[in-house]
Amino acid sequence: MATTSGERTLRADAQRNQDRIVAAAHEAFAELGYEVPIEEIARRAGVGAATIYRRFPTKERLLRAIFDVRIAELEPAIATARATPDAWQGLLAGMRSLIEIQAANMVFLQVLDQAGVLPELRGEIQARVFAPLSELFARAQASGQIRTDLDPAELPLLIRMVTSTAKHSPECPIRGGAERYLTLLADALRTPAPTALPPA
Repeated sequence: MATTSGERTLRADAQRNQDRIVAAAHEAFAELGYEVPIEEIARRAGVGAATIYRRFPTKERLLRAIFDVRIAELEPAIATARATPDAWQGLLAGMRSLIEIQAANMVFLQVLDQAGVLPELRGEIQARVFAPLSELFARAQASGQIRTDLDPAELPLLIRMVTSTAKHSPECPIRGGAERYLTLLADALRTPAPTALPPA
């Protein structure tokens, strides 16, 4: 069946509404936490609360939509990293992209945890993000670029070390701190010559 221009316009309008809702919800959750009223999200999105409830019957569904957008932003960088011929350079680029998006969305991750939905998303994060990075890790180990006394499965913990350290470091902004500690982690992972750390 052919699609009329009117139907296409309606679909485009609906998608724009949904994009506005998701963006407004992310902002509101980050500022006000999980308890933010749907009415406040609707106000920021410029739609009625009923419109949000029709698309997202629960806050958990809305959080899931935000999560999907953030993962979709990250996946091209992960794919590029995975395709990099030098496994070490690919791994480092992928780790940097992941750390940057985690640093920029730290409060949102806390909201996911508060809402109780983070545990069920971990398997998806593992499959879509950490599995390809772990593959790069293993390739870099096989080529002698990374120490062999670590398991690729430890990568999520290593990433968490960087983001947590940067978050709790009052001396540096989180983005600068993350880059500094990623550089330090990189030297701990590989051999032999250390790299000069970025300034604090």
